[in-house]
Amino acid sequence: MPSKTAKVSAFSGLFFKPKIISGGLLTILSGIKSPKDLQSLSKKKLPELALEIRKKIIEVVGKNGGHLASNLGVVELTIALHRVFSNPDDAIIFDVSHQCYTHKILTGRYEKFDSLRKHGGISGFTKMAESPYDYFDNGHSSTSISSSLGLLTARSLLSKDPECSGKVVAVIGDGALTGGLAFEGLCHAGQLQKNLIVVLNDNQMSIGKNNGSFSRYLSRLTMSHQYQKFRHAIDMFAERTPVVNKFLPQFISKFKRGLKGLFLANNLFVELGYEYVGPLNGHNINELELVFNRVKKLKKPVVVHVVTKKGKGYSPAENDPQTFHGIGPFCISDGKVEKFDAVSFTEIFSQSIMKIAEKNERVVAVTAAMAKGTGLDTFSRHYPKRFFDVGIAEEHAVTFAGGLAKGGLIPVVCIYSTFIQRAVDQIIHDVSLPDFHVVFVLDRSGAVPNDGETHQGIFDICLLKSIPNVTIMSPASACELDMMLNHAIEMQGPVIIRYPKLTCPNEIPSYSIPLENGKGILIEASEYSPSDSVMFDEGTLKNKTLIVTTGSMISEAIIAARAKLRKGEYTDIYNLRFIKPLDENYFARLCVHYSKIIIVEDGIKDGGIAEELERILYRNGVTNVKVLAFPQKYICQGTRQEVLSDAGLSSAHIENA
Repeated sequence: MPSKTAKVSAFSGLFFKPKIISGGLLTILSGIKSPKDLQSLSKKKLPELALEIRKKIIEVVGKNGGHLASNLGVVELTIALHRVFSNPDDAIIFDVSHQCYTHKILTGRYEKFDSLRKHGGISGFTKMAESPYDYFDNGHSSTSISSSLGLLTARSLLSKDPECSGKVVAVIGDGALTGGLAFEGLCHAGQLQKNLIVVLNDNQMSIGKNNGSFSRYLSRLTMSHQYQKFRHAIDMFAERTPVVNKFLPQFISKFKRGLKGLFLANNLFVELGYEYVGPLNGHNINELELVFNRVKKLKKPVVVHVVTKKGKGYSPAENDPQTFHGIGPFCISDGKVEKFDAVSFTEIFSQSIMKIAEKNERVVAVTAAMAKGTGLDTFSRHYPKRFFDVGIAEEHAVTFAGGLAKGGLIPVVCIYSTFIQRAVDQIIHDVSLPDFHVVFVLDRSGAVPNDGETHQGIFDICLLKSIPNVTIMSPASACELDMMLNHAIEMQGPVIIRYPKLTCPNEIPSYSIPLENGKGILIEASEYSPSDSVMFDEGTLKNKTLIVTTGSMISEAIIAARAKLRKGEYTDIYNLRFIKPLDENYFARLCVHYSKIIIVEDGIKDGGIAEELERILYRNGVTNVKVLAFPQKYICQGTRQEVLSDAGLSSAHIENA
């Protein structure tokens, strides 16, 4: 039996030694209501504050789930930023913002932090409605530089004194900097020469292992520490030297530029027009404050390069930052996540593509920095030459896949539904128009719990359904997903398979019926609920209800249908399987045998599949149709059931439709 001391040591020195006063803990955090309180705090207290913040983040994420490793890595950096910059007059913009937990704690949300990612609680990302310290609703990567430059430009144009309009700081990770949008913003900021401050958080990890030339480039910059030390010495000399010669400042300036050319001749940031500072120890608050106070005075764009460690202070996250990037509730003492016997759609996909790849050497896999999240980590280990992680670059992933298809391969592109939004143009122009055979696998489609508005996968159907040449399928079970993936590999042209962030439901016999293009399967009451269906005979089947739905909503449909049966309303379920194409005649002939049709879609109603099905039925004289779909608005965070309930898509809503 391990001792209490042994259990505490599992935190690798994470927790500070608390002072016991009147039976409770006196913490520094309890006295910080805004950044002003932080700015008045003694420097000696800052390491202890960092420990308290880490403890709080681990406690809350351990209960609620969330982004752990990235947040533990930026504690000292965030403290330094808020001590130097007067937020909200100065704006601190976090790219993606899944690393904003310390920011939230220091900006008046400490008391609410236990509600993180809960229904009605504070968001796991920055959110304007939550606080004046949150300038944007961020949840997608690589946006910070562009939005920060726009904000800075607007301020300078509208201010009577641009010099006093406040500083704007964009905090971006090395992984996010691989996104094309980030480079577009960098180039424009260098062109405008605004005094934008870009803090490059270099943790050598994006979500998975960083790939590509840019990661190697940053590693080379990290080796240029000698330049920074030498330059710092020159700065100190200049500050301490009396100005007895008017030419001395000019000489020092030219000398420093010469040093820059010697040590950083190929520095991309310098070539783009930026002052470059770094690399700095991202966990040394004093060093960070010193540099930030200096760059505040610059009148040109600057990149401050800081090196941090993902998962800092919590050994499970330090040792496995991929797992602890976005994680569900876990045991704090050992970092273990509770495992369930049921397998997820992601796991089934992982197993299926491995079997397919073994038989077909033309099959390759592409992802955008989400190898583990999409289930491709096993594929990457077994078939490294056939696996391509392009970094956070969805647009490139799609167009790259088009080139692979043109060259004779069968690329399987695995991207979350919410992130495929970035590459709609590429799907149209570079895959659909030439009718290339590319298989898109959209994980996290439909309702996505806890991450909120930016991560709901509810737009893919309406965005992609109208694109010519595209086939869209939606599996209801593990068996259907396996069939659909094999079918997609054998097809021609672009194919999309969308599935939810869920464990797979229990199989029923109908799920194993072979696929037919455009046709779904009828799941009769006698199959999904035989005990409830026996009360009905031919004489009582005059008024029948049919629930028509896509794969991920089958579970809710079955619960609702069973409830209807118990109330005396005979109900069958039609699993669409195919969102596009649709066998309209087959569907219409089926529906005329029912007196009531309920169409349930896990996507936006406007432009979705439900609207199209409703039109088909109307043209065929079926008018008693009720449509349930996500409304045209952004859906907040919560559990899956809470999200569905907010949208009017819960099993109870279907039952009472």
